[in-house]
Amino acid sequence: DHEELCGTSYGSFCLNGGICYMIPTASSPLCRYIENCTGARCEDVLLPSIKSQPKGDLFAALLPSLFLLGALVIGAFYFLCR
Repeated sequence: DHEELCGTSYGSFCLNGGICYMIPTASSPLCRYIENCTGARCEDVLLPSIKSQPKGDLFAALLPSLFLLGALVIGAFYFLCR
């Protein structure tokens, strides 16, 4: 079927920036999802999770924390052994 964009009567049918379109054989308008949205009217926003982050980004965020923790441990031993 050939899809067409919705007219102004359905201007706010799709939420969160979804694109409204009509198919002649469908009884109601449909929404094309944009990134990070789902649901019949794009009403659900998917929040990014740590699982979706590339491993390199996760390592880059973890490295300074490990360095700081190591410096604190070394400092604690230094002050305890003086």
